[in-house]
Amino acid sequence: MLNALGVHLVLIQSTRHAIDSYIAEQGLESSYHGHRRITDESLLDRIISLVSQHRLTFRGLFMRAKHRNRARSSLISGNFVSAKPLGVHEGINHKLTGSVRRIDTDAIHRQLQAGSIVYLDHLAHSPAGELYNLASEEVAAETAVALHADKLILMGETPHCVDSQGDRISELALALIGTTQAHQNDEMKRRLDAAERAVRGGVGRCHLLGAGIDGAILTELMTADGTGTLIASQPAAPVRQARVDDLPGLIHLLAPLEEKGALVQRSRDKLEAEINHFCIIEQDGRILGSAALYPLDHASAELAALAVDHATTEQSIGSKLLKHIEQQARASSITNLFVLTTQASDWFKERGFVMSSVEALPENRQALYNYQRNSLILKKEL
Repeated sequence: MLNALGVHLVLIQSTRHAIDSYIAEQGLESSYHGHRRITDESLLDRIISLVSQHRLTFRGLFMRAKHRNRARSSLISGNFVSAKPLGVHEGINHKLTGSVRRIDTDAIHRQLQAGSIVYLDHLAHSPAGELYNLASEEVAAETAVALHADKLILMGETPHCVDSQGDRISELALALIGTTQAHQNDEMKRRLDAAERAVRGGVGRCHLLGAGIDGAILTELMTADGTGTLIASQPAAPVRQARVDDLPGLIHLLAPLEEKGALVQRSRDKLEAEINHFCIIEQDGRILGSAALYPLDHASAELAALAVDHATTEQSIGSKLLKHIEQQARASSITNLFVLTTQASDWFKERGFVMSSVEALPENRQALYNYQRNSLILKKEL
């Protein structure tokens, strides 16, 4: 599907779990140095067999999908990666475990321009013709860097990174990878290392996803919230409390939406008086989004002035602001969050709000309801 949409795809095969299963079944012990498996001749023979089986299985699945969808794309594999021996490190001989020497970017680009999907595995020959077992994460990262890829997607059993409380990290700044590593399992640590290498090498974004989640790639790429962890070269702009000196930028953001009737008109004096209710997202001196939280009573609050700069391409800003407002409300023991909207009810419904009524509002807010404006009332229980 992505290929049909014009996305140039390079797929990198991993057989790590199949190799682990084989070693466990045979009662063997696998030697490691750090995250690197030590590969001897007998293990390499088995890895060759496993890689070939997986490649043929994938080719069969690809052919079936191609036939069903009458697609014209081709699956191409070849000597696009050359290897070098990892050698002896810290006194440990890595034998037939290797690393990436070179990526043949020109050859890959020619195939991509022809509309083909390039398929790589983690076995590669050296210029001397010796075959080496490489880490698939390294192949993926080095290929992405060499191709100046827009995105690198690393899939595994673990669906996303977690924080110290075990909660999902949806976005991770490059500078925080080191401190985040401590909370991850070994599989995710390998992917984080590869993601860091790729992003520092110029890849715009890296997504860490769960291979066991149906539709994980499409959900991550085509929805605001996604399912995995995004690591970007430019850290996402954080949400912060608005200040009085933000007023010019805030007015510039809100004015077009007020003119269209999507937001209630607020004068500069009113905005200044209520600035403590507002939070914003700012980047490079420009306010990209805003939201406000107005307490109504001990258990209810209203979300207002949720706005996103129409010129921005970052689709998650609205969701990020909403999440921040919900966190603020919960911290204040708010259990009912209301929003009044004339044009965005579907957006709020997609994020857990349900239709409500004027009668459900606290009395102090009912008295201020503008029947001429006739806003729809939605409610979310926190």
